[in-house]
Amino acid sequence: MLTEFIDIKAVVFTAIISFILGALWYGPLFGKMWAKLSKLPALEIAKARKKGMLKQLIINFLGTFIMVYVFAGLVSLTGIVTPIQGAIFGFWLWLGFFACTTLLNSVLWEHKPWELYVLNALYWLVNLMLVGFLIVAWS
Repeated sequence: MLTEFIDIKAVVFTAIISFILGALWYGPLFGKMWAKLSKLPALEIAKARKKGMLKQLIINFLGTFIMVYVFAGLVSLTGIVTPIQGAIFGFWLWLGFFACTTLLNSVLWEHKPWELYVLNALYWLVNLMLVGFLIVAWS
């Protein structure tokens, strides 16, 4: 069973770091750029802030936790033992499952701008490489 090879403390720690990275990336670092490229009306953003985003943040953290948990399981299955190998594994997951599929489809089929693709793709590249590094370093 996969769960016996996963360090849950490493998963929790890494999920928190990944969540913080997302908050910084789409907040103070690139939040305005992301909102502009996403074509979100300022009124809609203001309504969301006023209403509160606790529910969305909780769901987002749960999604992040599951992603890190699955990542940790894949790391244990592949026999990765160094943090650099973990980061490289994150790169390959990014390339195969994010850069060339999910994110690319948003440009091709949802007509999102290429600049948004780059912003989101870079976030996921940094995030997955960091997750790979941390999940192995902790273990």
